[in-house]
Amino acid sequence: MPPPNPVEVIRHDDAIVEIRLVRPEVRNALNEATAMALADALQAAAEDVNVHCVLLYGDGASFCAGADIAEFEANPTALASERLATLFTPALRCMVEMPKPVITAVNGAAAGIGIAYVLSSDLVLMARSAYLKLAFIDVGLIPDGGITWHLVRRLGHVRAFELAATAAPIDAPTCRALGLANHVVHDESLHDEALRWARVLVSQPRQAVAHVKNALRASALNDLDTSLELEGQLQDACKASPEFAERIAAFRAARRR
Repeated sequence: MPPPNPVEVIRHDDAIVEIRLVRPEVRNALNEATAMALADALQAAAEDVNVHCVLLYGDGASFCAGADIAEFEANPTALASERLATLFTPALRCMVEMPKPVITAVNGAAAGIGIAYVLSSDLVLMARSAYLKLAFIDVGLIPDGGITWHLVRRLGHVRAFELAATAAPIDAPTCRALGLANHVVHDESLHDEALRWARVLVSQPRQAVAHVKNALRASALNDLDTSLELEGQLQDACKASPEFAERIAAFRAARRR
């Protein structure tokens, strides 16, 4: 009998796909099978024209405890760089580059490489009891999966260094204050709130949402002139879309009432 799939894909309202980690017995630690299944599910959602929003969620008491340390112990000579490139980078790139918004709902702990998935999201909700832990330094490693890139851009060097070098847990209210999470909600309402936000995003003009994500992601690398030019190009694309014409017509009709 084949082992159960470590990732479950759930369709909500047709346009929303929930990708759920289902290894609660190990706090959703990412072994090879789980990391690959997660990457496949994200890629499938990115390519599905009917999907407008993606939601990541972890079953059980934690979102993700990081990489499954048992695999490191079983193969201590394996290069970390090769595992990153094979198991984690494709999924993380997919999250950032797909035109659809990705929401991550964090319950319990997000630790190690699990934080990379949180930081690669477009909108993050955290349960009040949830926390992030950059646990790498505890085992003599550095944050990876793009975590250093995200942290220094959001927090600056000194704050990012403190968090990475001490591995102190970062509780949900602090994450929100630091700009690592959008909202903190009651534990029991986390999943429902994440779905509510997904429906809010799905209700917005799809092309405009995609271009907002594109422009904001690109701005982390572009200078001002390049950003201004890209905004103009994306604005032209938005104005040429049927959604723009429909929204303008509705706006004018509302003003005439």
